[in-house]
Amino acid sequence: MRKIATLMLCLLIFNACATMQTGENGFNYRSYQEKKLASAIKLQSEGKIAQAIESFKVIGAETGLQGVTDEALFRLYLLYLGFGLEGDREFIQLAQQNMDKLRKEYPASAWTRMLEPVADLLSNAAEFRRQNSNLKSQNQILSKENQALSKENQALSKENQELKDNIEKLKRLDLELDKNRK
Repeated sequence: MRKIATLMLCLLIFNACATMQTGENGFNYRSYQEKKLASAIKLQSEGKIAQAIESFKVIGAETGLQGVTDEALFRLYLLYLGFGLEGDREFIQLAQQNMDKLRKEYPASAWTRMLEPVADLLSNAAEFRRQNSNLKSQNQILSKENQALSKENQALSKENQELKDNIEKLKRLDLELDKNRK
């Protein structure tokens, strides 16, 4: 009886190990990927952005896992986007690639839904940048016109003063002529 119980126990243990799935879609893989994601997030919060980007890239390149890979892709998207907004257009393209992958591979993800407000903000930001650029151009034009008008105003003020002086001279001359006539 003891041999049968031991045999049954061994079979149950082996069966449990066989069904635990330690491969790419199993519990251990999820746990491993979640730890990698947590580590990448910690690197990001510590300001180690280059290392965080590399970690997010590795997670995004491996076999996808809902709740892990989609978050890594979203965070990578935001990091690239931040660099792109600072002026490096190459990062905008990388951000776009991560956004496209996130939309394609995880359409129902909460992280994918968060892309829309970000895209709206970017669209608004682009419109504000365009308006700002137009306003700067108008400001430069108006500043030049203001300078030209200031110079013209100074010239007119000077001419006005000369005319006042000439009128005063003419008045004095007229008074002198009236005195001489009398």
